[in-house]
Amino acid sequence: MGKKTKAFLVLFFILFWVMVGFGIIIPILPFVVTHFGGGPTILGLFMASFSLMQFFFAPLWGRLSDRIGRRPVLLIGLSGYGITFILLGMADHLWMLFAIRMLSGIISSATLPTAMAYIVDITEGEERSKGLGLMGAAMGVGMVFGPALGGWLGHYGFAIPFYAAGALAIITWPFAYFFLPESLKRSDRHRAEDAAKISFKVIKHPLFTLFMLNFITNFSMAIFQGTFALYAADRAGFGPKEMGTLFTIMGIISVIIQGGMIGRLVKLFGDANLIKAGLFISGVGMALIVLSSHMLTLMISAAIFNIGGSLMGPSTSTLVSKNALGAQGASIGLMQSFGSLGRILGPVMGGILYGIQMNIPYITGASILLLIAILSLQMIDKYDIACNHKKKPSQE
Repeated sequence: MGKKTKAFLVLFFILFWVMVGFGIIIPILPFVVTHFGGGPTILGLFMASFSLMQFFFAPLWGRLSDRIGRRPVLLIGLSGYGITFILLGMADHLWMLFAIRMLSGIISSATLPTAMAYIVDITEGEERSKGLGLMGAAMGVGMVFGPALGGWLGHYGFAIPFYAAGALAIITWPFAYFFLPESLKRSDRHRAEDAAKISFKVIKHPLFTLFMLNFITNFSMAIFQGTFALYAADRAGFGPKEMGTLFTIMGIISVIIQGGMIGRLVKLFGDANLIKAGLFISGVGMALIVLSSHMLTLMISAAIFNIGGSLMGPSTSTLVSKNALGAQGASIGLMQSFGSLGRILGPVMGGILYGIQMNIPYITGASILLLIAILSLQMIDKYDIACNHKKKPSQE
């Protein structure tokens, strides 16, 4: 087994178990907040608090990984997951939930951008899209098992899923420590450090369009994630088990698309076209949610929405990494930061709109996604074209 294959397998295993732990708490978070007296707006603020910390700290972790290597930063992120999940299980006041969730966002935001940068370090060209897709598949497989397990554990007490999630992250840490090699060469660290210094001028950088696209799509998706548990409970009587089942289905969809199809789809259509298709499909899925009133139709609509997101994720990351000017960790961290900004504002806006009328968040989200799908028809093609130009010298 080659070093690259071994690294892929180890990283796949790590991300799988991290997302199992992360997925365990998803079905019960809305019910925990409401248990402590929070309504739709408070739930939106709670969901946003995690992403607020990611917005500020993901770029810092990305730049740090460009300087000192991916492995130590990834280990810090795993530690953050484990400790804060256990602390969430011990919380007995709403303010404690907020404080610990924000701490979790600070430390655990080291994990995903660093893992993405790790894949970028060991892949090139079309193999990169496939590698990022496999990473998404690992997360998707984790999201198959995690929510189902969380929905089941939640019946025996709201604290139990948090303890289980924390235990999984802590168990994964020594596996990463002993078996995951460093991917960033020492000779690249100085170059990455210099390139990272321009990141604060991102508003003038050509990648700003992709960053804004990531913000807008995450904003719309966060509206869904921040309100759907309440919406499904009001419309079709969903509880923790039903939410666990739904997120399991969505995880299976992500695995099929990102693990088995994304490489072939990129070869056929290109990353830019997959992003456009993903925006349109997600917009249609969100619009269909408004027309759904039964458990089956709600699940189908949510699944359609998730298909679009599964197409967009790896392709957006690939275009950013291919146009990153050498500082992949910093660039991906900035992309994650813009995504976090969307996940900050999305749940808050969704909660406020839900308080006015339960359908308004989904009409708003669908309108934004479909509008951006139309506007992006030519906006993001230049990134695919730039990538193709970069390939030609090496191919010759």
